[in-house]
Amino acid sequence: MAPHFERGAVMSKKTRALLAIVLVELLLAGIWFYLASLGAAHPERVAPGFHRTVGSTMGAAMGGFLGLGLILYLMAAKRDRES
Repeated sequence: MAPHFERGAVMSKKTRALLAIVLVELLLAGIWFYLASLGAAHPERVAPGFHRTVGSTMGAAMGGFLGLGLILYLMAAKRDRES
């Protein structure tokens, strides 16, 4: 007879997707903050448009990932309903 293992509290797919999205967005925000503070600490070493370039690039990366994250969240919600 096979042993019966009780499953503890199971996290839903929606919750896991939301948690992953938040963690990646926080990571991207941390990289953005690091680059901005690095440019502010050494203004003589960066190009004149450095802050604008970093802001637009990181903003686009965060926005793009948030859009993909929305699709991921909706897919996870659909799978939660199916199971």
